Amino acid sequence: MKTKLLEGVEHREPKESKNFTDYYVKMSKWCSTKFSFLAQGNINVSKEFVKSLKFLKWEITPRDVIIFSRFAIVSGLLFITIFNILFFFFVQQSFLIIIVSSILPFLIAHMITDFPKTEANLEKVDALGEAPTILTHLIIYLKQNPNLERALEFVSKHSKGRISRDIKKILWGCLIGKKTNIKREMRKLGEKWEEYSSELKRSIYLMISSISEKNEIKRNQTLDKAINISLEGIVNKTKEYTNQLHLPTLFLFSFGTILPLVIISLLPIFSFIGKEFSSPLQMFFLLIISLIAIYFYSNSILVKRPPTFSSIKLPKKLDIYPKQGNLKLKFGEKIFEANAIIYCTLVFLIISFPGILYLISEIPGVAFIPSVFSDILQGFNTLTIIWGFGAAIVLYSYGTSWYKKEIRDKIKKLEEETIDGTYQLASRIDEGRSPEETIKHIGKTIDNTIFGKIMKKTYRTLRSRHTTLENAFFNKEYGSLIEVYSTQFKLIMDIFLNSLKRGIKNSAQTLFTISNHYDMLDKTEKKLKTTLKNALSMMKTTACIFAPMITGLIITLQQIIQDGLAETQHSMAGLGFEYMTLPMLQDPGISVEMLQLVAGVYMILLAYLLIRYVSLLQHGKDEVIFKQEIYKNIPIALFIFTFTLIISRLLLG
Repeated sequence: MKTKLLEGVEHREPKESKNFTDYYVKMSKWCSTKFSFLAQGNINVSKEFVKSLKFLKWEITPRDVIIFSRFAIVSGLLFITIFNILFFFFVQQSFLIIIVSSILPFLIAHMITDFPKTEANLEKVDALGEAPTILTHLIIYLKQNPNLERALEFVSKHSKGRISRDIKKILWGCLIGKKTNIKREMRKLGEKWEEYSSELKRSIYLMISSISEKNEIKRNQTLDKAINISLEGIVNKTKEYTNQLHLPTLFLFSFGTILPLVIISLLPIFSFIGKEFSSPLQMFFLLIISLIAIYFYSNSILVKRPPTFSSIKLPKKLDIYPKQGNLKLKFGEKIFEANAIIYCTLVFLIISFPGILYLISEIPGVAFIPSVFSDILQGFNTLTIIWGFGAAIVLYSYGTSWYKKEIRDKIKKLEEETIDGTYQLASRIDEGRSPEETIKHIGKTIDNTIFGKIMKKTYRTLRSRHTTLENAFFNKEYGSLIEVYSTQFKLIMDIFLNSLKRGIKNSAQTLFTISNHYDMLDKTEKKLKTTLKNALSMMKTTACIFAPMITGLIITLQQIIQDGLAETQHSMAGLGFEYMTLPMLQDPGISVEMLQLVAGVYMILLAYLLIRYVSLLQHGKDEVIFKQEIYKNIPIALFIFTFTLIISRLLLG
């Protein structure tokens, strides 16, 4: 018969829906199977690259990734060559486009080989963010019962993430007899993570040494010191990192925002010397390379960030989640699902339709649009395409996250309420009240909170079903925690029930300990987020306000330049001069409307990258928070961009 420990170790989380990583792995395997000749003989790769793939456990080899990257280079160069040949015959081509477009396949190949290293570093930081919570759980249990194996078994059932999986492996090894000394294995775990957090190793060593301490007071002091070292280490590293963040952030702001927009403004001016310097295609390639450079540079900053607290883990599958590949949209009280690709494309086409008609109407020889609509299209020109592009991104972010955000907010609120709730539980029990009477009292006094409602439901279940306290909480059919998704809250209730077996006084002391430790964790987390938020507020302001404002002003200034050029041409023609022979008076190679389209799309993509950068620094790999930031801030950027265009044209036009 399987033991509880074995069941806990063998437990597998539900499979997640496919993400970018799944497609990356699939593509690497496919390229390795079909194009193995691209990597003959021995291949030289860095130790960091090999360690990253081993850490991630993606079931692909370094050779697979190298073949994938080389396939990207070969196929990319082939596509670029065909592209340049076609443009050479049908459109005036420039040497600049050939050079810039030829660089792209190599940049993409570098992104392919760099991706595992970036993901491994981000996962390591995210895993270390779970360490303080796991240590807290272990220490709370060890204060009740100084049995390391039982503490690890207990915590592994309620924790998730890389470190939790390492603990489960240790338990599994001890269970089947491969590993016999659990203390030695835990020391090895500390040494494994020492490279990334020396504080974690020290905390584990102190925790192990506390078990041999006979004096309970000294044992508790050692355990408290273990968690304090871990928390202080994170705070100190965050402060140090934040102090060093100013220059990289300034560099990212300057070269990510100002420089590309200056290039946008200068290229049309260069075109007065010759059209070769400012075609829409040239601008597109230059800005794509700029965005790739911003992506790489922001990643180089992100992989060095210190561990913050791990994001709230949501259930992988729930009935309220839409089917894979679908959006879930809410309009008032009505909720419906729709295919993500189809619906986002439809929204883009509907909003962009006037702009698309305008571009078609500008094609020489096309005159199917009635003149009554011509002025309307001229007024909107390409602006609606920018709105449509932004709206599609916002819709996708909202439609794949708002329902998760509601669950996340409930979990977060419950965990915040748990600090005071457990203290109230402890106080009432310490007075000699029975657990049932205490739960009833709390359910009545704080029934406006999630914590209070759970206690009220638990007491109602106790009375109506005449069941045990454990069933009232954890029964899979009628327990009060069926629809509670906080692993932290479930663990606390589990500890609470176990502590009751050792008596009322022991239970009260355990709950006081829980409340104190979680209060300390909460204060530390808020301090870290405040520190990072102050350092990164400028970056978010740049993404949402400054970059759109500068982009709008550049487009208006270019409009003024081109209007002035048109007046000069008209005046010289009236005087009998042939202005077409003067390079300085030639028409720019890009119209204001096309400049507006290219710059507007760049502005949205830049905002996306900068918001990603800020979100990962502040919250780690929390997909829900990231998407929330996108659907809140992209509309602000679009509004500022449009507002700046209107006001600047009214004032300067």
